[in-house]
Amino acid sequence: MTSEQVYWVFTVTVDQMDKFTPLIPKLVAATEKEPGALQFEFNIGDDQKTVDIFERYSDSKPALFHQTESFGPLSKEFFAVAKLTRWVIYGTPSDEFKKANVDFHPIYMTRFDGFVR
Repeated sequence: MTSEQVYWVFTVTVDQMDKFTPLIPKLVAATEKEPGALQFEFNIGDDQKTVDIFERYSDSKPALFHQTESFGPLSKEFFAVAKLTRWVIYGTPSDEFKKANVDFHPIYMTRFDGFVR
């Protein structure tokens, strides 16, 4: 992964899975069309309530685009059935990205060693 990439794990707890599940294909379809969107995966825990969403973008610009254009229109419906419990952001997000997401209180992690193949 290049140093400009921004990626994260967005963890939610879902109490109404029957209302949450229909949102997933809409989000996946919209995100798949976005330039700069590299990865977008939903993973569910054994409890069938904890969902990790792994997202990776080429840099902060497409990440912000995703938040406003693809996720934005569905965000009210999403957060009506899913509670954000943890958001860990990796890479080098821009100051603009950080400012746009300050209310979500994400945790920022910066790589200090390692590699990706």
